[in-house]
Amino acid sequence: MSELGTQTVTRRTVLRGLGTGALGLAGAALLGCGAKPAGGGAPAASSQGQEQGGKGNGAWLPLVAPVVQGKPKNGGTFNYAATASFLQHDPGTALAGNVWHVIGEKGLEPDPQTASIRPHVLTSWEVADPSGTTLIFKVAPNLFTHNMAPFNGRQFTAEDVAWNMERIGGLYAEKLKIPLSAFQRASMVGNIQKAVAVDPLTVKVTLSKPNSSFFNGLMDTRVPFAPKEMDDVGWTDPMKMGGIGPYQITSSIKDQAMTFKKFDKYFRPGEPHFDNYNIPIVPDRTATIAAFLSGQNQLITNLVPTEIDSIRKVKPDSQLYSWIDSNWNHFRPGMAYEPFRDFRVRKAISLAMDRNALSDAYYGPGWGYQSSMCPGYPEAWRPEKVKALPGYNPDTKAADRAEAQKLMTAAGYPNGKGLDWDIIFTASTGSSVANDDSTRFIAQMQSQFSDIKIVIKPLPDSATFATQQAAGKFKMVAYTITAAPDAVVEMTSQYYTGGSRNYGQFTDKNVDALLDKAQVELNRDARTKLMDDFQGKFETDWMPMYVLRANPARHFIPGNVGGYDTVAGTWYGYSYYTKASRWFYVEA
Repeated sequence: MSELGTQTVTRRTVLRGLGTGALGLAGAALLGCGAKPAGGGAPAASSQGQEQGGKGNGAWLPLVAPVVQGKPKNGGTFNYAATASFLQHDPGTALAGNVWHVIGEKGLEPDPQTASIRPHVLTSWEVADPSGTTLIFKVAPNLFTHNMAPFNGRQFTAEDVAWNMERIGGLYAEKLKIPLSAFQRASMVGNIQKAVAVDPLTVKVTLSKPNSSFFNGLMDTRVPFAPKEMDDVGWTDPMKMGGIGPYQITSSIKDQAMTFKKFDKYFRPGEPHFDNYNIPIVPDRTATIAAFLSGQNQLITNLVPTEIDSIRKVKPDSQLYSWIDSNWNHFRPGMAYEPFRDFRVRKAISLAMDRNALSDAYYGPGWGYQSSMCPGYPEAWRPEKVKALPGYNPDTKAADRAEAQKLMTAAGYPNGKGLDWDIIFTASTGSSVANDDSTRFIAQMQSQFSDIKIVIKPLPDSATFATQQAAGKFKMVAYTITAAPDAVVEMTSQYYTGGSRNYGQFTDKNVDALLDKAQVELNRDARTKLMDDFQGKFETDWMPMYVLRANPARHFIPGNVGGYDTVAGTWYGYSYYTKASRWFYVEA
């Protein structure tokens, strides 16, 4: 049974059957399918997770999630070192990680491996009319805000949920005097016209037209719900923010640390297990590794092979969890720069790029080839298919580059003459993958087009970068995207005219028409066919983005921490913030 209640089967099953996991209703309804209940023992497993992917060249990286044996022991403090403080505190407009990933909760959540829909804050969801434009949601009855003014531990109700849905959709942009483009998650609730509380635990949503992705959009990590008072409280001081999540903020010192304490009225039974969850700021990578080795931090992420080898020598009992993530690195051209409006230029760059060399240089083996769509989507082309495409295939690189020269010349830029741009990215985290990718990419382009001029332009922090990116004020950005848990939502946000994450301001009426069809298509097979067409035309007709790879996720956890296996998988983005409530120390 579901921890949060059962659901009836109605016409909503048509949409639920379109969940990213593409497994239909089987396994979709129950919260925690396959997970160990809090307080239960864990079966024995290898004490040391092993990568099982192939040797480089975009080999697929299977999920490796060792189960730590032992009885859960509640209490204690868990530390996860971040490289920089949260600078944006409004989840509706924040670029990436923010305090609400710790103190808030989203409406629905995906199975971390299949992305089939699980109830969470919302216990049921249905399409309530034949036109597909009225949706009904039920809200968990045991949700309470943190006990701090002005929320004061009150019940979190349908009014809060309705307010969140409308705000995520950008419906308050004008009233709040915030640019609509700043609401980067609006595509997650696409076509929303209004959301109202029918009663304290029921929300009715009215859409302008059907949206086959609406439910999946509410599973996205980056749409946590907040109490409806927050626009009055303001989004600048995290110490004034109280949510419904497992931890309540206790201190926030910029560039030093954020600390949180256990929220005793959290709605998931038995959670959180730790009394305290802390995020110290450690911008230096060497210091981060040293803190993990000394036991000051209990989790280290974004590991590369040399780091894995070094850590294992010092802490052989550490558990390695690995999978192909929903994150993908890319270069995005800005269409305000005239040469990038020419498909021949965009395609030539793709053909001349060596993605294999870029990816192996930084990550080593285990990353995955990706074209337009994260390979975690059932509709997405598999890495082995993408690897065979022109511009991706390392075995045809010489021929691809010869074709790139022809395209550049035909576009009026022989040897890249007349092309001059910079690549922006945030430098706040030091030597990042964006810096590494950009430097190597420039070298590749200059080796193929002798007259091309490209420079890197690091920006001082994530807030500066977010503002510039959202406004489309760039010629090219290097960045990492966390995919939404639905292919149509993701492609709409990234490439549709005016899409909430279409930072490059790409526009093509054929893209819009295809995505319009996919959004209202409730037949799974027909929808999949449309997305297959999208992937083909992305390569042959559009090329609005240079996806470099599907990133490998590699996390080390000490051997005395259990429960991490239940959050491992492609679709639990930012799990190091959002799922800390599900881990625990085990008794010795």
